[in-house]
Amino acid sequence: MKYNDVGFRAFYHNYTAVPLKDNLKVVIKDFPGADRANCILTYGYIDHAAGLTLEVLAAAYKSEDGFLFEETNSKVTAKIRIGSIMEDECYYFDDEDGRLYARYANKVDALLDYNAGEEVEESRKMDFLDDSRSPEYPDDVLVYLLREGNQPEGCWVRIEGLAEHQIIGILLNEPDQDFGYHEGEKIAFFVQRMEDEKIVLCSNMNPSAKITAEDLEDGTMLEAAIHAFNEERNEEHLLDIMEILRDSYVWIPCNAVMSDADQARLLALVEGKVENLIGEEFVAKDETRLIPDILQNGEAFFFPTFSNEEAMGEYGNGFSKIQKHFLEALTLAMNNEKELSGIVINAFTEPFVLDKEIWDLVGKMKSRIQ
Repeated sequence: MKYNDVGFRAFYHNYTAVPLKDNLKVVIKDFPGADRANCILTYGYIDHAAGLTLEVLAAAYKSEDGFLFEETNSKVTAKIRIGSIMEDECYYFDDEDGRLYARYANKVDALLDYNAGEEVEESRKMDFLDDSRSPEYPDDVLVYLLREGNQPEGCWVRIEGLAEHQIIGILLNEPDQDFGYHEGEKIAFFVQRMEDEKIVLCSNMNPSAKITAEDLEDGTMLEAAIHAFNEERNEEHLLDIMEILRDSYVWIPCNAVMSDADQARLLALVEGKVENLIGEEFVAKDETRLIPDILQNGEAFFFPTFSNEEAMGEYGNGFSKIQKHFLEALTLAMNNEKELSGIVINAFTEPFVLDKEIWDLVGKMKSRIQ
């Protein structure tokens, strides 16, 4: 098989023997049996930045009777970038009995350090992205940046995460035109099916209409944007929510926690007066901490925020309430001690969940406040 014919999945997490060309002899010179080898046994993995790579496991010899694999050299690490053998005839070994793994486990297990995360791993299974992938760098895709007044411009983007209806990535090159985003910044992009059924990847970079602080004050504009998204879950409506959140103030339910000394004073005050506390006044002497409440759904935890106090309903009656700019609420969520899945807005009316994977994109949205 040839890489250019079969693509990266035939090599990814698989054992393959590649022919020993002159330019690869240096790669196995310190491995046992290198002097008589005519092939190299390798194991394929993806280096998120360097692309598909073959880890050298051992020198190999191919004859009419099959393949002979030598022992490895545990003290030497050698790698072959896929660009070196893309046109060469290579040989695949399924290792169903696990014998290859058992023999070279130390080399293979060491590659776990290159794990790029569950979401990037999931994106590698998305074959509809394949026509947009770089041949040598499977995590890098060609994305067309779209903005009124500009020509569509293709830029390379490295996939970093997944969100509902979108993929998140980092711009790898500086656009020639002014799109408002630059090399090294995160962008969101989506899949677009053309009339000829061809799939292309696009990122909408059009600036949104300006709004005023007064437009956002009562939270109804945020609620309207969430309703529009829930009615039609598309990229345009999602961006609208994120841009409104960028400039909004939200309400956060909190538990008030007094110091031990203040709690003792309060208990002393109410002791014996449970039926006659009217008119009594208590002022805390120490700082009272407000700790945001956390909602749980199954095994997932969410940071709750609300567009206004009314949206909390009866749930809000048991909490102290503070109003914060959404970017401050975002910081509180990021620093929460629990492993949060997202921020939920208006959990008990018409909810919207801002997935953790796209939190940092909100802060990079351009302000729409005029």
